[in-house]
Amino acid sequence: MLSSLFFYSLFRDMDVLNALILCGAIGVAFAVSKAPLKFVIAAKYPLICLCFALSAALVIYPGLRGKAPVRLAAIFFTFFSLSLYATTLEEKSKKLYKELIALTLLLASAGINLLLTRHFELLLPPAIALLLFLFVMNRVRLLPLVGAYLVGAAIFLYAKKTGLQASPLQFTMIERYLVLCTAFLFLIVSFIGFVRAGSFGWAMAFFGLLYASVDILLSIGFSMKGLLLHQPLSALMILAPVVGVVLQEGGS
Repeated sequence: MLSSLFFYSLFRDMDVLNALILCGAIGVAFAVSKAPLKFVIAAKYPLICLCFALSAALVIYPGLRGKAPVRLAAIFFTFFSLSLYATTLEEKSKKLYKELIALTLLLASAGINLLLTRHFELLLPPAIALLLFLFVMNRVRLLPLVGAYLVGAAIFLYAKKTGLQASPLQFTMIERYLVLCTAFLFLIVSFIGFVRAGSFGWAMAFFGLLYASVDILLSIGFSMKGLLLHQPLSALMILAPVVGVVLQEGGS
């Protein structure tokens, strides 16, 4: 019920098409909740490689940059490559310089993908979420890199003076509280599960819902151009698997 309310709150106008998309998102979340978690973990390296490959393709073939499927792919690969990398840092104890190089390349690739598809402002919410997640994980050695990247992205967007601010979202009072309450309630649930169990599933859920909360807060509180409330279809592509992981971990 909570996941259905959360998905519903992303849409301000409900018609037949949006209802079908909403049902599809619920179906994806349910399917992920029943799938073995090892399949989600195994997607880490393929998605990271696809993120790098997309950067190369966008540089070599400029004609791809304006195509809607390519833009969706850039958003999808950015989020899941960052989230899967961050949530699996504890799998293998790597030396600091290896983690710094890997994270630098990943952030650079994500930035190139979003910049060339004219969605660079969408990097701010996942970058902020990554900074907060690494702080909670006590990976303080990586914080200066992510912090510097975040400041650099903010300066770049301010210098452009375009694309950062969006027109205020038209919400009724009930819709405003519904989207905020469902997002932050999910965040609290995932944080409690993460603190208690510390498993990959709860870490993935916590990172995803931390990102969702940051994105929604920036969109509603500061009228910034986020993803979740401005592009519901793209949002459901990201949130449906994350909510599915929450349902799986909560059920187990």
